[in-house]
Amino acid sequence: MAALLNAQGQQVDYLKNASDPVSMRSRITTDIESYFYFDESQFYALRPAYYYGLKNERFLIGMSIPVVHNVFKGDYQGFENTTGMGDLRMTAYYVPYFKETFSGLERVTATLDVSAPTGEYQLGRGAGAWMYRPGVVLTYRPGPALAFYPEVRYLFSTEDVNSQGGSDGSPDPDDSEKDDKLQNLSIALPFVAQLEDWNGWFSLNLMYSHALIEKTDYFFVRSDFGKMLGDRTAASLRISKYIAGQPRLNVLVQANFTWFMR
Repeated sequence: MAALLNAQGQQVDYLKNASDPVSMRSRITTDIESYFYFDESQFYALRPAYYYGLKNERFLIGMSIPVVHNVFKGDYQGFENTTGMGDLRMTAYYVPYFKETFSGLERVTATLDVSAPTGEYQLGRGAGAWMYRPGVVLTYRPGPALAFYPEVRYLFSTEDVNSQGGSDGSPDPDDSEKDDKLQNLSIALPFVAQLEDWNGWFSLNLMYSHALIEKTDYFFVRSDFGKMLGDRTAASLRISKYIAGQPRLNVLVQANFTWFMR
């Protein structure tokens, strides 16, 4: 799909931005998430978010406030099936290096996610402590419609949390008690192919996470299928599947809807 003109008269490739996991453009998103654990526990989240990016595409901030529903098989003291607000998440991206190119290293993005303990951890709706996840994402293009986004992120907390393993601090399905501090290192290698004729994209992502305190490993593979529904509106389906390591989270299914504001 050809690039479109935005309100400022700039050419914008919205398909490229919709398939970019670290897009710097202002947008409103909604994620619908379903977590399925090996012990048959289930965790659902509706996560609306707003992201504001500067026009020079060097800095972006965002915030999401989820509503979550859990169906846990573990010991949550009679509250194994509840609905309420989850942990608020704040996001910041900064681009120290950018070069418009059809081949080679295009961009370096520094990222920071901060989660505030707004969800009730004793009901399984939050971690019960502040969590921080700095990281670095590279954008490397072997061709105009192809891109790799290798990333390294480090999730940690300064207090004990009700969360075990993984790279996002999702709740512990076994019980409502705080376990320990989080120190998780994660590495991912997403590959994205834009399908111009279909006005969509496909992505394959290999993900590895190591819990430093627990000394456990998690390997997942994620596939994304996305499509532009209008000039500035996109939808995608993401499926993450456990393949090796400590068996806790089995499958994560996410439906995403994005509307670009400019």
